[in-house]
Amino acid sequence: MGKLLILDGHAVIHRAFHAVPPMASGGQQINALYGFYATLIASLEKIKPKYLAICMDPPGPVFRNEEYLAYRSQRKPAPPELRSQFPIIKESLQAAHLPLFSVGGYEADDAIGTITKKALKRISKKTKKKLVDEIYILTGDRDLMQLIDDKCSLLMPGRGMSDLQITKSEQSIERLGVTPDKVVDLKAITGDSSDNYPGVPGVGPVGAIKLLDEYHTLDNIYKNIDSLPEKIKQKFIDHKDDAYMSQRLAQLVFDVPLDFKLKDLKYSKKTRKNLIAMFQTYNFKSLTYRLEGKHRQDSGLKKIAPPKVDENQQSLF
Repeated sequence: MGKLLILDGHAVIHRAFHAVPPMASGGQQINALYGFYATLIASLEKIKPKYLAICMDPPGPVFRNEEYLAYRSQRKPAPPELRSQFPIIKESLQAAHLPLFSVGGYEADDAIGTITKKALKRISKKTKKKLVDEIYILTGDRDLMQLIDDKCSLLMPGRGMSDLQITKSEQSIERLGVTPDKVVDLKAITGDSSDNYPGVPGVGPVGAIKLLDEYHTLDNIYKNIDSLPEKIKQKFIDHKDDAYMSQRLAQLVFDVPLDFKLKDLKYSKKTRKNLIAMFQTYNFKSLTYRLEGKHRQDSGLKKIAPPKVDENQQSLF
């Protein structure tokens, strides 16, 4: 059995762009490209996965936009310096033959959820044992905390690009106030300003957490609606449609049309050689040394202050 590492591509790229100082090659900004691979290597060093996958948001609208036209409508376009790097990053992934998943109409989060569920079901024909026993998702997106369980953990960036924190159920409680199984219903009540869906206006995180501690689910809150204080009760009555719409928008889907074999996700010596060849193209010496297992030159990334990421910027690939 082995570990599977899944990268939330856009989350890593956006963070890298804001964390790494401007650097150029031939007049083209490549700081996001460099930071993306620096973070990838840090995660490879920490997790030592047998399998690797990268998921990206597709261009254009997703099915959630059909459900709610205002979904993510307030997000600002990515700055030109970042937009220009997306094609380069895509080309670099293809050059290194890294498994990239981006499906029209679905967000990267949905692809991540689908791969997670499918990978945990794959069985070896020879040994009849599961091929994957642990999954780690590299992301800064708290929405993905809904996937956390005893087989799946998040790998979330800390103060530096190489500072990656394993996030399990207890960290979900620390960060959001609820266990992973309640993340979707928490978002259903509080809404999400980043994704621009409403929840139940006037009920904030503290109130929502108290309600979920007592009633556990959104359904149970509505089943016990008469037990709520009158003021809160009326808000839930007035915004029932908003609450359930927000719940649907927050919930990942696990049936994205992805057809893959785990052997295609294998992180092998050949994959490492492909990455090294690509790094040499961009003269990423410190990344090459790290991947070769040689003396690691100081890239300076650990000295960089935590990035200020604008959650309202649009992603595109």
